[in-house]
Amino acid sequence: MVSRWRVIEAVALPMLTLLFLRLWQGFRHHTDAIRALQRQLHELEQQQQTEVNKPNLMEEQLEFLQRRQQDLEKQIGESRRSQQYWLTQERQRRQRLKSTPKPVEPEMRPVHKPDTSLDFIPIP
Repeated sequence: MVSRWRVIEAVALPMLTLLFLRLWQGFRHHTDAIRALQRQLHELEQQQQTEVNKPNLMEEQLEFLQRRQQDLEKQIGESRRSQQYWLTQERQRRQRLKSTPKPVEPEMRPVHKPDTSLDFIPIP
């Protein structure tokens, strides 16, 4: 009987060791799975907070775009007024040029008549 106990002891110790290792690996696997779930839960909570802030963000962006549009409309209006002013000035200038009589220039007569003699012919 003593030999049977020794066989049981010899077989039981490695089996208990294997059982302990398998339990340890299972515990580690479950711990890793729980951590992954906690990480996913944390990411989802952050995403919900972002979505809660999303309407505020969209409202801010809308306000910014509306202000920008108003500024651009003002600039366009100023450009149009400037262009109209310039066109008015140009029309007035053209009308003044058309309405003012051109000064009559006296015909220019040469004071000195060119000498048409053939005395001075350049020699090549």
